Amino acid sequence: MNQTNTMIMILLIWLIHCKIATPFQRNESVNKDLYENETEVVIAITEVEISGSYSLRSIFWNRVSSVRSKLNQNEGYLGGAIRREIFGNRAWTMTVWKNESALDQFVYSKEHEIAMKEGGPAVKKSKFYRGFVKWKELPISWERAEKLIDEEGRTE
Repeated sequence: MNQTNTMIMILLIWLIHCKIATPFQRNESVNKDLYENETEVVIAITEVEISGSYSLRSIFWNRVSSVRSKLNQNEGYLGGAIRREIFGNRAWTMTVWKNESALDQFVYSKEHEIAMKEGGPAVKKSKFYRGFVKWKELPISWERAEKLIDEEGRTE
C-alpha cells in the first residue's frame, strides 16, 4: 500500500468516528426562577445503533425528528440535545426532566410509543441511562454522557 492509500485509510477511519451534535437547548417555556443551581433534575440518555435498509433508517430518523419537535409540549421537559455519528450507525439523545414522573409520562406517551413502534425495526442495539444531576451542571458533556451510559446504563 502506498503512502496516499495509507493516508486515505486513516482519514476514512477517522471520519467513521466523527460525530455531530445539536447544542443543548433549554425549554424556553420553563420558568428559570424555579430552578436554582442546586436543584436536582432527571437526565435521560439513550444510545442506539441502527441498521437495516435505507428505508428503515429513514423512518427511524423521521420518528426521531417528530418526537424532538414536540418535546417542549411535554409537561416537565427542561431541555435536551441529540448527537450522531456522521458516517456511522450510532446516535445519542440527552433529555432533562423536572422529575421522574415527567420523564415516565413522556416515555409512555402516544408520540413516543409511535416512534418506538415505527422506528424500532431499525434499532440493532440500545442503551439507556436515567439519573440525577444538579441544574447548574447542565449541559453535561457528551463524553460524560457516554461514560454514564457505559458504566451505569442498561442494554436492551
